[in-house]
Amino acid sequence: MLLMILQTPTVSLDRLVTGVERSFETMKDFSADFVQIFQDPLNQKQQESGHLYLMRPRMMRWEYKNPEEKLFVSDSKNVFLYVPADKQVSKEAVKDTFDDRMPLMFLLGRSNLRNEFTRFELLNTKPFLEGTKVVRMYPRRKTDLSEVIMEVDPENYQIRRLLLAHKDGSKSEFIFSNIRVNTGIKASLFQFTVPAGVQIVDGIAQ
Repeated sequence: MLLMILQTPTVSLDRLVTGVERSFETMKDFSADFVQIFQDPLNQKQQESGHLYLMRPRMMRWEYKNPEEKLFVSDSKNVFLYVPADKQVSKEAVKDTFDDRMPLMFLLGRSNLRNEFTRFELLNTKPFLEGTKVVRMYPRRKTDLSEVIMEVDPENYQIRRLLLAHKDGSKSEFIFSNIRVNTGIKASLFQFTVPAGVQIVDGIAQ
């Protein structure tokens, strides 16, 4: 199906992009419930859910509840993935990881979409979340991402959904609800201590 670019006088593409940028510029912290859906090149899907915390500079904490408990944490220097059932912690430097959970954290750190993407399109397609506007963006930096689609609430410019499409045909989708900003989250929330008796391995599998 061909997606046509939508041009309306009420909600312009420039207004949406600028609104999202200004929203992140004033955002010190962010929390939300999330649903994460990964689709591989063979269209097989895996869905997970939990709660997300973000905080400047480049700190984040993904608390997964379903289908199993796990924790993905960045203290701005390193990222840790802890799966209690595996009794294992994976560790990687933030600058080296290409995990799909990273773009939202870096957006909070940079807040300038026009520096990160070469082109934007406002799509005339039915949004996944009612009332949102759908924007397609093409990454400026060398990456395995072919495009990023975000659904934006035009009332407060919050990103309600992100879809990251990879060149190999896989996709990662993030849907956010119960969003709260600037609630005074403590930096200690993003410090991770490896539990006793848990193995540490280098690198986080993609």
